[in-house]
Amino acid sequence: MKAGFIPKAVVYICRQMCYHFSVTSCKCSISGCEWKVMALLWQAPARSSEVCKKCAEQFGWSPSTVKTYLSRLVKKGFAEAEKKRGGFEYRAKKSQVECMKDRTDRLAEETCSCDQKAMLLDLIKKCPLSAKDAEELKRALEEKISRVKEAGKIENCGCEGGGNGCGC
Repeated sequence: MKAGFIPKAVVYICRQMCYHFSVTSCKCSISGCEWKVMALLWQAPARSSEVCKKCAEQFGWSPSTVKTYLSRLVKKGFAEAEKKRGGFEYRAKKSQVECMKDRTDRLAEETCSCDQKAMLLDLIKKCPLSAKDAEELKRALEEKISRVKEAGKIENCGCEGGGNGCGC
């Protein structure tokens, strides 16, 4: 088994634990659709009717679909709901920065280091970056180069002997 690989059954079990036990600091991932709902909640707290309306306009989703996503986000600990007159108000419980960090940590854990380089290069090519953003990335790379040179060795990718064709 490739290092960092998480079997689907383990992911399923983790998600089920979040649903059944209302884990508040779940390290489970959220789906792309749940991420879209979170993007609305990061802007401002909103009643379920407002979230449903925005999601219908932007993505063509039915209210029941949106409410399912909201319920999942609450159970996973990413959002919270407060009963208000006439319904529920939802707000993000985890910040966008925190969720992004969890997402990148998980991606790094699940990906061979050799593939991470290609992924980073692809992201840099695809993402719109300002000159300031590019300078920040340049500084981060320069710091990384210094640390690698100081260590005097290159870490292998942990792919168990080049099983993915990386040559480690």
